[in-house]
Amino acid sequence: MAPTSIAFIDDHPVLREGLVSLFSKFEGYAVVGSGASAADALAIATEKQPDVLLIDLQMPGNAMDSIARIRMKSPSIIIIAFTASDRIDHAIDALEAGANGYVLKGSTAGELTAAINSAMQGETFVTPSLASKVIAALRLPVTRGSPNPRLSIREDQIVKLLLQGCTNKAIAARLSISEKTVKHYMTLLMQKLDARNRLEVVLAAQRLADPSGRDWRRADDTMN
Repeated sequence: MAPTSIAFIDDHPVLREGLVSLFSKFEGYAVVGSGASAADALAIATEKQPDVLLIDLQMPGNAMDSIARIRMKSPSIIIIAFTASDRIDHAIDALEAGANGYVLKGSTAGELTAAINSAMQGETFVTPSLASKVIAALRLPVTRGSPNPRLSIREDQIVKLLLQGCTNKAIAARLSISEKTVKHYMTLLMQKLDARNRLEVVLAAQRLADPSGRDWRRADDTMN
């Protein structure tokens, strides 16, 4: 049986080199690349096509955008967000961008390999200490046309720009993401808001406006 090819993206050399060294010793894995930026992630995904890509979220470039672009270009790659951030909105954004798992740094090697194995079996893995909160935050949006949909941070940003009349190109420029990523989020918004097109997304978003002036019900609002 061929080993699982894996690559690591992290801008901290000690951690990145440690992961490379660790997985090089693990039976069943073959390290095929490593990098330190979102651009490196895209290049390695394209050139090496690893089975698994571990990617940090806090590094040079836009990690969420790179996850979304890799997911669209190479849907078979298992993407694990490996990060120090325990923010619920970051976890949701990563999963909605296309990550198969969200693992906190500080996890043991066993927990990390368990996350990889779960993702390779088609499951979505979230570090246990965050899992229940992430599930709670995602529960309402799963149903199409929910009467009280909750938007992720990125969706919230895109909707606000839509209401300002921005095009996909303008939204991409304002948020430093690609137009393809904007289209990906538009698809998610149409599902959550039960909208068939861009205009209906805007109209549905306007209906969510709170008379008190709080415009958007975001996933992290319920966590406070």
